[in-house]
Amino acid sequence: MSTQSLHIILEFWSALRSLLASKLHHCFSIALVFFGLMGVLPNASLYAQNQGTTALSFIEIPAGARSIAMGEAYVAVVDDHSALYWNPAGMTQVKGNQAGFQYTEWFVDTQLSYASAVVGLKNGFLGAHMYLFDGGLMDVTTLYYPEGTGEQFSVQDISLGLSYAQALTDRFSMGGTLKLVQSRIWRMRASSMALDLGFQYQTPLERLKLGFSITNFGSEMRLEGDNTFVRIDQDPQTAGDNDGIPANLYVKTWDLPLIFRIGFDYEVIESLDHSLRIATDAVYPNNNSNYVNVGMEYGYRDMVYLRSGYAHLFLTDNYGQGHFRSGIGLQISNKLQFDFSYSERGDLGSVNTIGLSVNF
Repeated sequence: MSTQSLHIILEFWSALRSLLASKLHHCFSIALVFFGLMGVLPNASLYAQNQGTTALSFIEIPAGARSIAMGEAYVAVVDDHSALYWNPAGMTQVKGNQAGFQYTEWFVDTQLSYASAVVGLKNGFLGAHMYLFDGGLMDVTTLYYPEGTGEQFSVQDISLGLSYAQALTDRFSMGGTLKLVQSRIWRMRASSMALDLGFQYQTPLERLKLGFSITNFGSEMRLEGDNTFVRIDQDPQTAGDNDGIPANLYVKTWDLPLIFRIGFDYEVIESLDHSLRIATDAVYPNNNSNYVNVGMEYGYRDMVYLRSGYAHLFLTDNYGQGHFRSGIGLQISNKLQFDFSYSERGDLGSVNTIGLSVNF
């Protein structure tokens, strides 16, 4: 390492240390807000029995490499095209027009793809998104053909939505998303319409922003198709009766995974060379215990971003979720940004997400 490189590193560290020292009193204020959020979390054990009681679980998997890397604490932070997933009010923070794509190699050869775009209008912002889970092709097996019948089937879930957001004042913005969600497995389908609603508020306290969202508010889903057509014998103990009566198996309806999020975003440092923000979300799902996400993002000269966080804190039964998240962001140009995230997923291992964002 050259003497010049060492001098630059030492200068960088000295500047960062002095900036952090000057902001310690603000960190105390943020700690108070965090414990305030913790105080509104009900007893988690009351909701643990709701696990596995909703359909379309893929829309609970977070979209966006940046948000994941920040521990999924993003409802107040979001200021890019991924607002269509987290909080549609965040579209009002997008400068100009923006589009992006995220890709996650999920478990057992399944994939998650997310694409969205935001366009600025005269009196607001318009957005559209597509979120797709692809389970790939699998062999059809039966009791009589355990090795396969020669047929194959696919599992595919999708969410398509249109969003609108508007800044009502210079501090308060709101937005909403109307979306069609659908689940398909072999020759069975289930569809529903759902609504997302979100708010962001820039508080009088400098650099402190609050966010709130409710997502996936919609009707129940029921699988329909010819895979449930069967023939039955109403009285198998009696000979000579009709043993092939056509019937259709009853399929139960399932709720969508309704999620409430409330959180804050605080910019601890904001200077020409350095930026540092911390964020916390309190999350209230209808199918699990309540939990907290925390995260941070450090930026150097608006070019390189280091992110880390912890998700699903205080969740009593953290099946396959894991806690640790981290990632990096690179501002390649004023129009292109690359993001990467790493997610610990407990006994299931880990997954990576990559994303590209384009301003136009």
